[in-house]
Amino acid sequence: MVLCLFHIYHGHQIYMHVVHKICIVLILTGNVTMTIIVDNLWSSEWSTVLLSLQITGPFLQIGAVVLMTALSWVIAGQWYCLSLCVLKLFWLFMFTALMMGLYISPLYINSPCVVSVTNLPPKPKVFAHRGASGLVPENTVLSFQYADKYHVYGLESDVRISFDGVPFLMHDSSLRRTTNVEDVFPDFVDRDASFFNFSNLRQLNAGYWFLKDNPMWSAGDLSDEERRLVSNQSIPALSELVSIAHKSNKILMFDLLCPNKYHPFHDGCVNQTIKAIQTGGLPFSQVWWFNNTGDVANPDGVTVVATEQLGSISELRQSNISVVHAHYGQLSTKNIKEYENANMSVNIYLVNSKWFFSLYWCMGIHSVTTDMCHMIDSVDRPVWHLSPNSYLTLWVTVDVLSAVIIVTLFAVQRIRLFGTSFTPEMVSLKTGKPKHVKRTRTMKEKLLYSMTDSFGDHLQDGADRQNPVVMSNADSSYSMASIRRPGFPRGTTQPDGKYEID
Repeated sequence: MVLCLFHIYHGHQIYMHVVHKICIVLILTGNVTMTIIVDNLWSSEWSTVLLSLQITGPFLQIGAVVLMTALSWVIAGQWYCLSLCVLKLFWLFMFTALMMGLYISPLYINSPCVVSVTNLPPKPKVFAHRGASGLVPENTVLSFQYADKYHVYGLESDVRISFDGVPFLMHDSSLRRTTNVEDVFPDFVDRDASFFNFSNLRQLNAGYWFLKDNPMWSAGDLSDEERRLVSNQSIPALSELVSIAHKSNKILMFDLLCPNKYHPFHDGCVNQTIKAIQTGGLPFSQVWWFNNTGDVANPDGVTVVATEQLGSISELRQSNISVVHAHYGQLSTKNIKEYENANMSVNIYLVNSKWFFSLYWCMGIHSVTTDMCHMIDSVDRPVWHLSPNSYLTLWVTVDVLSAVIIVTLFAVQRIRLFGTSFTPEMVSLKTGKPKHVKRTRTMKEKLLYSMTDSFGDHLQDGADRQNPVVMSNADSSYSMASIRRPGFPRGTTQPDGKYEID
């Protein structure tokens, strides 16, 4: 399509072969198909696009103005080549409306990161999702030790109960993804992790999979010593995580995944978890407890965190809930403001990029959960941040310069194309050429003129001797097939094609 635009701009006709048309149809069909596939596989992530517009909106507006200003040279040239006054007025109105819309669009852009430094909210607190899982294997002692190095506010994990009643750390119900259970217990690969004794769980390697699969693309950055530590990780008990949180004075947030009714500790999972916390010496005031334990009452003294079914603010208050833990696509900006106005803290997961973290920083979020605590720790100020005065100055400057440049380019094109005559072909392509430039000829004209120039003298001599009647007619024309080729008998003709003339 870009190549076609360049051809049209230079006054060339577009002769599309059937192969070209087939390729265009196939490409368009492929794009539509890929869009449908992405929409089905990524439907829950489209909210990310809308969120990105909130932080990049001011810069996208500036980019759109610059792009349209750069295209105005071509637009002006094509506009002056229109033959009908009605079409000129219509497209002039459309272009003016588009530019005016771009110029005033910042009035309707509400970017949270256009805020003065003095009014910038405090930096959100960070929870390490299953430890520093962006660097080392998730839910291992090593991952939580690494998270402590990057000044996180709290440690987040998932807790299950083994068949002999020991709370341990594991997100998946199966051991297949994060352990070598296929090698150690090949007959129980898909068995629920809660139906293993903890002594059997300790036999599994919980780190080697990270080096093999490299899920976060970070395994290659590990040193030899770090790779040795990673490859020797095992499944930790909850008491080990509690001990780390207590020593580092971190908040402990976890999701307790109680086993099914056939498990011997189905009804005692909460009590077993409380015992592990007490054994590690961590005060309940430093525990954030997800409210998904069903009818079992949450322990006293912990901070109850609302997940999944959030409910209304009044319902949350009745349940003594003060923290809302939600996926970034689950809450709108309005919902977040409502919780904050009700003095409820909001924790958003998963926030794994700097611009994403910056957006929630500008929105005043209390905390975020991330795999990339090492990257978030390096963010000292929000990216894409502008003060209102700086943005106003930039906005007005870009718009004024754009308007001046566009008017100038239209004037230059008017002077450049004034009085230019157009051939029917050029008018159909809406392309013009200056008076002092020789008119562009089509491929057929070039072929005809080059042949008549090459054979001019030969045609004149031959016509005088062989066909004086025809040559005397000034309006007559000649077929290229009537030219006698040297070396062929007189009177014979050759088909149109290439001729070799000495």
